Amino acid sequence: MNQKTDAMAETPEFLCNLSVHAGHGYLDESRMKLLQEIQKSGTLTAAAEAMKVSYKTAWSWLDAMGNAAEGPLVESVQGGATGGATSLTPLGEKILFQYNTLCDRHARFMASLQTSQQQQLRDVESFMRRLSMNTSARNQLHGTIERIWGDKTQAWVDVMVADLAIVTARVTRSTVREMGLDMGVEVTTLTKATCLTLTRPDHRPKLSKGPINRIKGVLTRGVVDEDYALATLEIAGLRTLTALVPIDTWQNMDPRVGEEFTAWFEPDHVILARNN
Repeated sequence: MNQKTDAMAETPEFLCNLSVHAGHGYLDESRMKLLQEIQKSGTLTAAAEAMKVSYKTAWSWLDAMGNAAEGPLVESVQGGATGGATSLTPLGEKILFQYNTLCDRHARFMASLQTSQQQQLRDVESFMRRLSMNTSARNQLHGTIERIWGDKTQAWVDVMVADLAIVTARVTRSTVREMGLDMGVEVTTLTKATCLTLTRPDHRPKLSKGPINRIKGVLTRGVVDEDYALATLEIAGLRTLTALVPIDTWQNMDPRVGEEFTAWFEPDHVILARNN
């Protein structure tokens, strides 16, 4: 492929549904598809089956759409050899046509974004991928790899988080190769709250002698139970870190909201996730 084709292939594709809200109901893609199925099959039963919803659900959708459109969108004929029929009213035909026209314009608009707003789409895609990440690690910081160093078997990966701080993770060299880690690659660092040690700014805890992560922040919240306190630090007003602090340590520090603290955690406790 040429460079232009390569760039287009890397551009995320966004499929956004179109919905119209009015009155006490709304018209969305699934409900409008029900109207299309009624138009095609001529019966509500067949349309509901095609939509894989119950007959009762289909009727509730029609009622809601009637409220949104301020008038019935379908009409039914009871009985007969075929057991009755359902068809769109003139208003239903009009609404469906107008909706399909809007969807066509919407699709063409989204297609234009694919080519003219590629970087913005990539930014949104990256953000949505991070939101969809399902993990038990409470602390998730997005950044870009700034340096990879170490020896033949292990590597320390320095990640710059929003120009605020460097977070270092220790991984094996094989992990670096398998994940395709390199300078400039976007990653998310994951660290459990139990792995953070919280201290006053002038105190250093007894941790490893090697590289250590140290990030300063302001205490914004402390939730205390019988054994632990869940403390949240705000970093330069842009990011947060959460630490699970033993209750005796918490009481000895006697912390107050608004005070500055330092969160310490070892590179071994940082997991890297690549934002593909």
